[in-house]
Amino acid sequence: MTGIESVLLHGVIGVALLVVLWPTRSTGLRFLRRWGVADPDERQGALAVKYLRDRRLLYPLLFLGAPAATALAARALGLPPTDSGGALRFLAALIVALLLAETLAALRRARGLRIATLTRRSRRDLVPGWAVGTLVALGAVAVALAVAGLVAQPRASRIASSIPADGVRRSADNGTSIVSPQYLAELTHPTSLLALAGAVAGLVAALGVVRLAVRRGSFGDPGVDAALRTRSARVAVGIGIAWTASMVLVANNRLGLLRNLDLPGFPPAPDWLELTSFTDLLGLPVFAVAVVGWIWVANPPRRLPYVRDAA
Repeated sequence: MTGIESVLLHGVIGVALLVVLWPTRSTGLRFLRRWGVADPDERQGALAVKYLRDRRLLYPLLFLGAPAATALAARALGLPPTDSGGALRFLAALIVALLLAETLAALRRARGLRIATLTRRSRRDLVPGWAVGTLVALGAVAVALAVAGLVAQPRASRIASSIPADGVRRSADNGTSIVSPQYLAELTHPTSLLALAGAVAGLVAALGVVRLAVRRGSFGDPGVDAALRTRSARVAVGIGIAWTASMVLVANNRLGLLRNLDLPGFPPAPDWLELTSFTDLLGLPVFAVAVVGWIWVANPPRRLPYVRDAA
């Protein structure tokens, strides 16, 4: 698929999402009920519709820019363009678009009548501590694995530099090693750097939205304000969990490749790198945490005491 075709495909998907998810009056009322506002009226529903539209109008633009942004990031980090993993790249673009939509909408200055609250808000009012802890833990694991991959990268670069471009290397004892051009190119590009940058950016964006949700001034109806504030924080953390988990998988796959790099005539992997073999067991648990975390955190729980008390 060419670059133009990829951009157009993502743009069409963004428009389709906008059409399917376009909020209406009934959507706004149902949305408020799910997030703890009992018996919302038409005025409250209109506030919810505006909240949803502000975010969903960003979808086409963000999806349209996803392929170009991905290509620019890869070029900046010295990574080659790839035509493989289309489904994974689409999922990554979806998560990034959703997180950016929440971030940009949260940064937008709210308008309307400002109201004062008698109680001080805290992060725990909006999103449970275990969810933020899971997000930070996944980010820390991704960073640790990515740093380990960057430390191990020089050995892979030295090995790759000694192999001819055709991938055929003859050792002093007349032995021959054949390395595919794709594998050789993969060795020379430090994708651990991508995982490191992605994990840090995801943490900053998700936690930044939570902070904005806690600190920004209250406007309009108190109950609606509490519901929308809670929804913003929980959705950002849920998406952040999915994103940082994906960065754990990227960093772990790269570390596994570097650890298993063993070609005749080259020194074996250092002992510390061999000790990281336990990370091979991370794949399935991290994937489960990503799926369950996204669904569980980004959806409203049965009880929302902060919204109930504010209404």
